Order: sequence, then C-alpha cells, then structure tokens
Amino acid sequence: MHKVENKSKEEIAEIGRKIGEAFTAEKAGIVTLLTEEQTVKAFEIMTEYFYRAGVLYSTSETGEGYLAYWEKKTKPAIGPALHMIKRFLWELPLKAGLAVMQSGGEQYAKIFKKEQNYIAVSMVVVLREFQGKGFMRRVLEQPFAEAEEKNIPCVLDTDTPLKVKKYIRCGMELAGEKKHKAGFSLYTMAYHASSAG
Repeated sequence: MHKVENKSKEEIAEIGRKIGEAFTAEKAGIVTLLTEEQTVKAFEIMTEYFYRAGVLYSTSETGEGYLAYWEKKTKPAIGPALHMIKRFLWELPLKAGLAVMQSGGEQYAKIFKKEQNYIAVSMVVVLREFQGKGFMRRVLEQPFAEAEEKNIPCVLDTDTPLKVKKYIRCGMELAGEKKHKAGFSLYTMAYHASSAG
C-alpha cells in the first residue's frame, strides 16, 4: 500500500471521481438513495477529506484500489472533518448529504467501544477496470497486517449483503447489523488474527 501524498486538488478530485464511479456501479446500498452525480460528488468530497486527514492509501502508484484507515487512538483531526461537512452542505442537496453522513455513522465505534484500540477502515474500493482481479484482498492487506502485529481488531462498516460476502472471503466476520429507516442496513465487519482464512 502507498500513502496518497503530494497530489494537487485536481488530482484528488479525479481520484474521488473514479472512486465514486466504482461505487455507483453496484447500484445497491446507500448509493440507491442518491443520483449517480450525487454519489460521485459525495466520494470526491470524502476522498478529499481522507487525503487531508492523511489516512488515504492506494494499492500502488497505479491506484487499482483505495481505502482510508487509522487507529482508534489516532482518529483523524477535526479540521478536515468540518471542511467535509461544509462541502456536503454546500455541494449536495440536503437529503443526499444527510444520507451519506448517516451511512458513515461509525457503527463499529459503538460495537467495539470497549476495545482500547482497533484499526478503523473506510471507503474500501477497487476501481471499475480492476474489479474481479483479486485487488480487494490487496487493498485490505496492510490494515489486516497492522491489526495482527498490534493484536487488535480491524473493523469497518458496509452497506450491502454482497459486500459482506466479499469481506468474509477476505477473512472478516459479521459483527453487527443495523437497519436504517432509509431502507438499507449497515453491517459491521471485523477482522481478528484468529479469524484469518
């Protein structure tokens, strides 16, 4: 994995656009509440947030896949989060912005609140042209390795049963499910060294 650094605002927007397009291809979960344009814009905003927070990684310089991750003990600074919320409010319709923020409610933080530390993962994505080629495992390798090294869980929230199955194939287990009024469920997944497959 490579930390995404030294990119221009335009380069980060382009990465965010590609990430958004990969998520729109699924046509399930939270993206069904948004138009394709709103989904792409939401992921552009989130990508900028994770980049500014210093927690955005890619599989390589080619950028086949991306994710953001951090430790509970070193959660990203509040400044980039406030900037993200401001962009959501200014650049997306209120309903769309609220739907995206609701899906990012960090359900894992509630389920694993008694853990002193964990690796929190967000925005796991393999870009469209690289899907189906085994990159999902590669995207998750580094956070899983760090979780094993520190003997702490690696956790994430996801929004479709298909994604749950993909994460299970990568060695995670279902730790919780919460149904939202908007008609989708948020699933919390966890990786423990003992659950590696």
